[in-house]
Amino acid sequence: MITYKVIRRKGLSTYGIIAIGSDGLVEEITDISADREAVYELAEFMNCGQLSLVHFRDAVEDFLVRVY
Repeated sequence: MITYKVIRRKGLSTYGIIAIGSDGLVEEITDISADREAVYELAEFMNCGQLSLVHFRDAVEDFLVRVY
């Protein structure tokens, strides 16, 4: 099972999401948005829906299209 967690880039006010599997870090997307709350909501949505890693990048892209 994949777990999605929000990360903050050091020195910047931008947030991204990492995908963690049983073997540790699997995938990451940095600099998604400066809106911390929106990125947390996206990660929570991914976790609640048990989003497959196959759809991780598409889900972030859909989020960006919807928000921006």
